[in-house]
Amino acid sequence: MVLYLFITAVVLFMGWYVNTSFCKKNMGRPSTVTLSRQEYLNRVLVCAIFFIMFALSALRIGIGNDYWEYRNGFLAIAGGKTKVSYEIGFRYTVLLMQKLFGLDNYRTTFALFSFLTCLFFIKGLYDNSDWFFYSLFVFFTNGFYFMSFSNVRYYFVFAIMLYAIKYVFNKRYWTFALWVCFAALFHKTALIVIPAYIIAYYLRWNKKTLWMIPTAVAALFFGEKPIRWLLFKFYPFYEGDAILDTGSVSYMNMAKCGAVLVLCLIFFKNIKSNRKAYMLFNLNLFALVLYCFGTYIPELSRICYYMVLGHVFLIPMVLMNIEDKKKRIIWTALVSTAYVGYYLVFLVRGYRDYIMFLPYLTWLFT
Repeated sequence: MVLYLFITAVVLFMGWYVNTSFCKKNMGRPSTVTLSRQEYLNRVLVCAIFFIMFALSALRIGIGNDYWEYRNGFLAIAGGKTKVSYEIGFRYTVLLMQKLFGLDNYRTTFALFSFLTCLFFIKGLYDNSDWFFYSLFVFFTNGFYFMSFSNVRYYFVFAIMLYAIKYVFNKRYWTFALWVCFAALFHKTALIVIPAYIIAYYLRWNKKTLWMIPTAVAALFFGEKPIRWLLFKFYPFYEGDAILDTGSVSYMNMAKCGAVLVLCLIFFKNIKSNRKAYMLFNLNLFALVLYCFGTYIPELSRICYYMVLGHVFLIPMVLMNIEDKKKRIIWTALVSTAYVGYYLVFLVRGYRDYIMFLPYLTWLFT
């Protein structure tokens, strides 16, 4: 745990000196042809943050609740006789890595996905955040980075969505759809973001649209059988799974989404005038409704996290746009304290069998 806290502190220290204000209007592209001193500093620090995240992930061994299951899956893919549930993009990537580095050189495959996942994480944060440091803070304290040590395919796709959401912000929908389709080659759940993100971008709440909330709640409440039937047509191996299909209630995720909703409603006047913030606000609301009324959906968090990822951009936007300086400082301190508390609880739980990203082990010295 000490290592993870140290890595988090170092990354956030470097992130403090990254200033992305120059790229707000350019979606991550420099505002001038000649790079300024700040832009050079940004690039050096962001590359350093990426390298630290990539190295820690790539050098791990046995870390993550499904690390060795993936290793067995790699062997099954090579054999070709045992049926595996992995999507075609993942299977062919594994086959290519086995051809290049050997049948059971699984560490190189994990390293490849660590590289790509961290690359999209950092690129997404840098391109889309109005306040890079605080987005990085929310990203780490939410546990997104360390949870990527498990569920390799899912978090690779999650990272792609963190990056590709910018194409919705600037209305490049076909580009966004192509990224989603590419991601779906590794985890089919990515397809849910196409309707979810587009609806969230255009939906505005008023007297003519508020009826959608009770309608959605009723559909989830009374539509359990058809919804589960449809999901199992899409992912048949989820049905009856002792781990995935448990109907468990995530009170912590409900609380997080509920707290973000309250924060946004308090400062809703700042959200109404910002289309990007409004979309992220809607995504948080979608996630809250699903967490409360869709508990029968297998692995619900895999769907909701595509919506919850908006927290890393939304919360900094809300805080930095509080006009009164004293209120801004107080609310930033309160939100930061809550996230630090959650992060410490998250790390303590890292030793549990169904998480297993602690203690950290590396193959570097074995």
